[in-house]
Amino acid sequence: MWYVIHPSAPPRGEKIALNDNVTVSHWVDIYYDRKKSKWKGTTPKTYRNIIDSFIKPFIGQFKLSRFTKSIYQSQFIDRLIPIAAPKSIATYHNFFIGCINAAVEDEIIDKNRIAKAELPRVEKQNNDEVEGNYLTLTELTHLLNCIRQSISRYTLIALLAATGMRRGEAKALRWSEVDFTKKIIYISRTRDFYGERSAKTINSIRSIDMTDDLAKQLERYRIWCIEKKLAYGKQHQDDDLIFISNTCKPLNQEAARLTLIQMHEIYGVKLISPHGLRHTFATISISSGTPPTTVAKILGMTNSTLLKTYAHSFAEREKQAMQVMNQILNFDKSL
Repeated sequence: MWYVIHPSAPPRGEKIALNDNVTVSHWVDIYYDRKKSKWKGTTPKTYRNIIDSFIKPFIGQFKLSRFTKSIYQSQFIDRLIPIAAPKSIATYHNFFIGCINAAVEDEIIDKNRIAKAELPRVEKQNNDEVEGNYLTLTELTHLLNCIRQSISRYTLIALLAATGMRRGEAKALRWSEVDFTKKIIYISRTRDFYGERSAKTINSIRSIDMTDDLAKQLERYRIWCIEKKLAYGKQHQDDDLIFISNTCKPLNQEAARLTLIQMHEIYGVKLISPHGLRHTFATISISSGTPPTTVAKILGMTNSTLLKTYAHSFAEREKQAMQVMNQILNFDKSL
């Protein structure tokens, strides 16, 4: 016997059968309604975002009864690869696996056909690991020269590289947090797919001095934002997010990552992650002789974390120091 699934979840423990016309979109809503009371903290919000931002737009229209591994692979996993990190894709996949397993348990479908989908490899290296994930000064100059056509993306990449700011911190910045008179940027929040919240740690809440060039670039970008908003009939507000798209919406969360990928593919720029721009700032600062305590304060981390994370840079500085001493002492090679 067949029943049509209604938007609200059925009583707990009651089995439901699937109408052939019920879509993936419909089923994930039912699964979410059933499970949300059992999830803790921000988990419901996280899963709701996965549903609304990825599952429904990519595969929501497909009928669950005819949903195959090939459809899932091509229409969901493969479409996520250019815009999401492998670890994020694994999270989305695991959530959807739960949805499908629930459908199997309810005898709506006979088996889980997507369990063996091919996911991108999650590298052991994480965002805080530095090896290879940074640019030299020459490589950074090349990168910035390649992205000048898009003022939003250029300003974002330049800000990340010039301050060592985390991507989420930059995405949460508002114009009210930039003091052009004192040339200071105030950081207190972070922003990602799941919304806006307080900065990562106590050390992350900080102020960063702007160079004259960075201040001028942000001022040019602010003028562009004001003009763009006026073209869309919007009034610029000091509390507006700094980074916006050409349609005046908040800039894509993956804008920095996609930009770096595009510059690599088009111009051959060394491929790094957005966090690699933070590493770039740190390694260049350390190699130029900036005191570790100063670098740690700018990055919003403890001195011990800085020394551990960028040990390779300090090792290079030690070698340079020994070379300097060698030149000063000028050992007599005839002895």
